[in-house]
Amino acid sequence: MIGLDHIAIWTDLRDGLLNGVAEAAHLEIIDGYAPGGTLAARGVRFANGPFLDVHQIEAPSEGDRPFHRLLGLNGDIDQVERQVTAAGLRAKAARRAEAAHPEREAPWDLLSFRKGQGLASQMFVIAYHPGAPTLPDFAGPLYDHAGPSGGPAVLSRVWLAEADPEAAQAVLAALGARPLGAVTSRLPPYEGMAYDLSPTQLVLPKPWGPPLALRLDIQTEDARPRVLTPLPEVMLALDEAP
Repeated sequence: MIGLDHIAIWTDLRDGLLNGVAEAAHLEIIDGYAPGGTLAARGVRFANGPFLDVHQIEAPSEGDRPFHRLLGLNGDIDQVERQVTAAGLRAKAARRAEAAHPEREAPWDLLSFRKGQGLASQMFVIAYHPGAPTLPDFAGPLYDHAGPSGGPAVLSRVWLAEADPEAAQAVLAALGARPLGAVTSRLPPYEGMAYDLSPTQLVLPKPWGPPLALRLDIQTEDARPRVLTPLPEVMLALDEAP
């Protein structure tokens, strides 16, 4: 069974994005990755488990402001590697136990995908080693799954803009994500195909918005439908009826 673990985002507007999500969904902002003691990533964790892991990067002096995202999935690294390889996808596993100095590594294994493979190249699969010794760089409370979410908000759906939805569907099939059928919404992009990434759903709509656009459907205790766009690439649909 494959599921959504977290969404990693790189932007020069980290705190603006997180402040928007935290205020709207009543979530606590939590520290994450801190290489050499310098805080690089912060995030929020939803009550059903998935979290946002937002990394601050520098804006270029000229040109478009930066934005990049990856979906972190959880699952059995060995099984997923066999499945995606059989489907013709190129992947590479980095297992902690195989490192020369495991104690210097992050407390997880990763399966990443080579570039140029559409949706697959925007994903990775992570398998945690709870309690494993690690460097302080990776010891942020954001990565502690036993820690509190800081609020009752639930991430119910994630909508991803994809240039080739059919190819993206083939990637999800190779990963073993269960299709749930067509879904509709009163908000852009209005309709798409949903897949089970327990504890949430991933929806592949037709292309909409800027490249790499992302819509997060968040259920809160307010039960008051509203929409926020803390970044041009990120739409928050709060209490949108499924």
